[in-house]
Parts: sequence; structure tokens; C-alpha cells
Amino acid sequence: MSSIRKRFLFSAGANVARAAISLAVGLLVARGLGPTDYGNLAYLLGSFWAIRALLDMGSSSAFYTFIAQRGRDSHYYLVYFSWLAFQFLFSVVLVTLLLPSAVIESFWLGQDRELILLALLATFLQNQVWLTVVQMHEAERKTIRIQVAGLFVILAHLVLVASMLVSQWLSVRAVLWAIVGEYFVAAVWLSVRLRITEPQPSGVDGARDGLRSVVLAYIQYCRPMAVIAVFSFGYEMADRWLLQRYGGAAQQGFYQVAAQLSTISLLAASSILNIFWKEIAEANERGAHERVAGLYLKTTQSLVFLAAGVTCFLAPWAELLVDVLLGSAYHAAWPVLFLMLFYPIHQAIGQINGTLFMATGRNSVYMRLTVTGLLVSVPVSYVLIAPGSALGGVGLGLGAMGLALKILGLNFLFVNIQSWVISRCYGIQFQWRNQIGAIVILLLIGYACKFSVDQLLAWIQPSFGASARIGMLIGMIGAGLLYLGGVLMVLMLIPRLAGMTQHEVTGYLQKIRNIGRLGGNER
Repeated sequence: MSSIRKRFLFSAGANVARAAISLAVGLLVARGLGPTDYGNLAYLLGSFWAIRALLDMGSSSAFYTFIAQRGRDSHYYLVYFSWLAFQFLFSVVLVTLLLPSAVIESFWLGQDRELILLALLATFLQNQVWLTVVQMHEAERKTIRIQVAGLFVILAHLVLVASMLVSQWLSVRAVLWAIVGEYFVAAVWLSVRLRITEPQPSGVDGARDGLRSVVLAYIQYCRPMAVIAVFSFGYEMADRWLLQRYGGAAQQGFYQVAAQLSTISLLAASSILNIFWKEIAEANERGAHERVAGLYLKTTQSLVFLAAGVTCFLAPWAELLVDVLLGSAYHAAWPVLFLMLFYPIHQAIGQINGTLFMATGRNSVYMRLTVTGLLVSVPVSYVLIAPGSALGGVGLGLGAMGLALKILGLNFLFVNIQSWVISRCYGIQFQWRNQIGAIVILLLIGYACKFSVDQLLAWIQPSFGASARIGMLIGMIGAGLLYLGGVLMVLMLIPRLAGMTQHEVTGYLQKIRNIGRLGGNER
């Protein structure tokens, strides 16, 4: 088995396990806190995620691209770690000393300063520090180690959250402290264990780099990314602030629950992203442009089909999922969940597109496309979220539903513009029809399977007196089996929707049969 395939399969398996545990944690926290407190938690973490993106200015992408290309000497690490320390200290000083109370009140809408600082620390450890540890391990092709560690972190979080819920200690503050402790311990332990590849000797594929040249390399890479960072901050904060200000914390909670449940469809993309980045950066450094184009096309088509496969199975069950998993307090969130389930399909493409642009140094192109999308996004958010009585009197007051509509529509439009630009750069076919075809066909199969199972349960369930949860579980298992058969039929008849050939589909099915026979023989 090739190194890429082995790392991807392990990464995918670990991500499935981690996502399942993360989803369980999210449901426990959402139910334990209720929509309002859960919305406040989401707003605190989301606001610092946006600030992190602003201060980062693309430096994390530069850091990973540089260390993924080849072994680097200590200057690359020294510059980046110093920059991380500056970001954290500047954020703390900003919140504690520089921002007046009136600004704190307007920006964080009633949250106390101590809780804001705790959210800052939790976000910094969970995003910047942990991301750096992950990138350093992926650059050394230590995918298995970092995935196992990530799995242990989320398991620890599940245990802590469940304990707090049982003991009635669960609160926004307690959840933030749990995040701080988990990621601090994990980051320190993994950093101590990592051994960095030594840079190549002077005169072999580039000489050792001096501190000045490293700083200039970061500046050159990050210049267009800094523009993206400024506009991304405005975009993220506009969405979250508008929703918190005009919709309220409960609407923020509805949106966050829907967004978290929808990430199930992003499992495949998150599994392959860092691996794809490493291989693309290395191939581009060697000038192997045909390999770059081939990896991109194959990865994109496969991920669209995988994400659509998960989305189109879950979408028909959106209302029941919300009611059973979260309770009646969140019932109004189900239309938001239905829409958000489709977001990961094109988000997966967008992540692959962004990775290709950054890993190949096409940051200026990526910057122009991204900034255009962000500029369009903010006024659309205002119109859809703000009420008609707000400034300008043009708002529709749709709250979380409006934000979901905006994200879904604009993501589809601008991701396909990115894909078209990439197809022109590498002379490959722009296959937007496959996206629509896969979604429509799989969604029809999903609804047909749910309808069939609903009819069967309507006849069986009264006889056994099964509860709603048991009925949903039985129904989803039955529909899942039917759906899997339908997906396999689509793969056999139209393999190009998944970026595969008839021969490849047949080969994979044969391997599955061989594994089944082997298991039967062992018994």
C-alpha cells in the first residue's frame, strides 16, 4: 500500500472516530447548556477564531508550506514561534488594557472580561498551538501519531464534559477550562516527542537559509494572505455579530448546532487535507505539474461524491435528528440543519482549492478570488439576518436561516469560480455538472430510502410500542442499508461522478469480497 493511501486511510478512520466523539460532546454541551448559553459559548469561540485569522495573516499556511517542501533549519521555526508568541501577547494586552469597556460591551455583547480572556486562551491553544503541532507532524509524515493523539484529546474532552454534566458543573466557563487543559497537555507531550528532519546540506537543492532570507520568504508569501486575513475577519465577525445582535444567543446556538452536525460530511476532506497539501507542495517544488493536476482532479471528484453521499443520506432526517438528539428546545433549528448539511459538499472543494493555491504559491490569485467573495458576503448577511426595522430598513430578519442560506449560496458560487480558474491553469476539464448530478441523484435515493422505511415503520412500530429514539435508530439503519445499495449501483453505472473508472470500482468491490472471504475462512 502506498504511503499516501495508508496515511489517508488511517487519517480517515481516526477522523470518523474523532468526529463521532466530537459530535457526542457537542450534543452533550448543547443539551446541557441550552440554546442561549450554547450560543454564547459559540460566539465567544467564534469571535476569537476570527481574531486569530486576522493576526495569523496566512503565516500558518506559509509555515506548513515551507516545512512540507523539504527539511528546514531552525530559522523557519524560530521566526514562526516568535510570531505565535507575539499574537498571543498582543491579544491579551488588547483585551485587558487597550480596549475600553464600552468597546468590550459592544463587541462581545455583555460577556465579562474574565470569560473573554479564558475564551482567548482556549482558542489560541486549540487552534494556533494545536494546528502548529499537527503541521509539524504531517510535514514529517507522522500522520498516524498525530491522529491517535487527536483521538485521545477528544476522548478526554468527552469524559470531562460527561462528568461535568452528571455532577451539574457544566457551564460555559467549565467547558473553556477543559479545552485549555486538554490542548496544553497534548501539545507539550507531542512537541517533546517530535524529531525534525535535518535540512539538506548547502549546495544540495538549496543552501541553508539565513534569518533575513527566512523573514523575507514569510513576508513574500503572506503579503496577499494578509489582505485575505483582514477581509476574513470582517466577514466572520459580521456574520457572528449580526446573528448575535439581531437574532440573539438562541439563534446563534441554533446555527452552531446545525453547523456542527453538518461537519459529518467533511470527514473525508479533513482526513486528506494535510496529506494533499504535503504531496502537492513537494510535487510543485519538483516541477511535477502533471502530478499536481492529477492529484487535484482525483481528490476533488472523490471528495464531492463522498460528501454528497453523507449529506444526501442525512438531509431527509434533519427534523427527526434535531428532535431526538437535542430535544424540543432546538426544534426550530431543523430547517437550518437541512440547509447546512449541503454546505460541506462545496466546502470540501473550497478547502482543496485553497490548499492547491497556497501549496503552489498562487496566493495572489487566491487572495483576489477570496476577497471578492468576502466583499459580496457581508451586505448579503445584513439583508438576510437584520430585521426590517434595523438601519436601512432592508433586512429580512431570517436569523440563523438567513445565515445558512447566504453561506450555502455564495459558497457554491465562489468555490466553482475557484475551480474554473484552477481548471484553466492546469488544462483540465471543469466538471461542475458532476457536482449537480451527484447531489440530485443521491438526494433522490436518500428520500426514496427514508420514505420506504417510514412506511414500514408506520406498520411495525405500533405493534411493538417502540419509542421515538428506537424507531429513528431502526429506521436510519434500514434506510442506510438501502441507501448504501443505491450508492453502489450509482458507482457501477456512473463511476465518473466519483472520479473513478468502471475498472477501479470493480477492483475495490473485489477487494471487499476478498476481505469477506478471508474473514469467513478464519472463522
